[in-house]
Amino acid sequence: KGSDPRITYVLQRLAVLLVKRPEQMEKYMAAAMSEEGGCVRALGQFFEDLECRFCFFFPTSDAASATCTELPSKKQMNKKIVVMHRLTAEAEITKDNMREQCVFLEITKNVLEQLNIYCHSVYSSTLMNPANQRSWSELVRKDLMDKYHVFLAQLQVTCGLTKGQTLLPQPPRDSLPTGSTAAAASQSLIATKDRVHVLEGAVITWTKQIRHVLKQDPEMLLRDGKHPEPNAELLFWKNKANNLNSVHSQLGMDGLKKVLKFLEANKSTYTTPFSRLQKEVEEAREEANDNLKFLSTLTKPIQQLASDSIEFEQLDKTFNGVLHSILLIWRYSKFYNTPTRLAVLIREVCNSVINQAMKFISGPEVFNMIASEEAAECYEKLEKTWQICTAF
Repeated sequence: KGSDPRITYVLQRLAVLLVKRPEQMEKYMAAAMSEEGGCVRALGQFFEDLECRFCFFFPTSDAASATCTELPSKKQMNKKIVVMHRLTAEAEITKDNMREQCVFLEITKNVLEQLNIYCHSVYSSTLMNPANQRSWSELVRKDLMDKYHVFLAQLQVTCGLTKGQTLLPQPPRDSLPTGSTAAAASQSLIATKDRVHVLEGAVITWTKQIRHVLKQDPEMLLRDGKHPEPNAELLFWKNKANNLNSVHSQLGMDGLKKVLKFLEANKSTYTTPFSRLQKEVEEAREEANDNLKFLSTLTKPIQQLASDSIEFEQLDKTFNGVLHSILLIWRYSKFYNTPTRLAVLIREVCNSVINQAMKFISGPEVFNMIASEEAAECYEKLEKTWQICTAF
């Protein structure tokens, strides 16, 4: 196996990507060739199975482990991963075509962000270069670039979602208004209409994204049949406040303002509804930040209520702190002082009390204690549980 020139080539390429120094090569090759934890078995499978398109390499202290049957785990993605990709499906890889049929890629946990940067800065400039479009017809050029810009927008939105943010994708650069474009006096009517159509599509996308953020409500978890605790309420308002703050800052960018100004100058019907939507964002942002400010006072009382270290018999001593904080929020909060908001929060506090009771004595434990002739102890636990819940 060690004499297979294909495996030797791969291991040498891998050594370069893993930045192995010359004095480390002997130890590295020995570790990589080992049957346990090495790369030989996975490489053999990759070369023999023509349907296998990828082989993943995970750096270790000496060399790297490899697999071509499983995707990397979340833990493995925390470190750099090297991927060998078979370019042509079901193509046999020989020592002569290795360089043409295999490419090596580096993947990190920010792979989507890297792809977004490459696509916007490298591939976009390459595709839009007139020198690269000489052999294309106008129909092919327009169709390709339209589809590529849709892909860029979806990629940017996905990158934002992985971070819990709503990123508003910018329209294609060639459709963005400039100083001369804003005047639009010298532009042809057809070019102006095409530009308006593209920019109105961007506004429609932004509207859908913003509407999705605005309609999010903490009660959604309860409606989905889940049983959230108060910390879920705090996390919800923290995420919503951060998201709306991000949307607010994006709405204030010059590029977006130019788009809206251009559409308004061309009497687009989308500008007025979007202006109303911007006001809704401002109102929702103020509410989310205010709710977060007041709910943050519940952090310590809630931690005590849901703590695993607290004795259940002492749980009732935490009730006063929790309820007093809720009373202060009710009295002084500008937005959280409604029956709907309070009902959700109280239900979540009740879930915390129920979870603590279930840790103290669960349903199966009751029957096990009865079967073990520990009915008296079981009765005492049930009575204590009833007293704590009644005290709340």
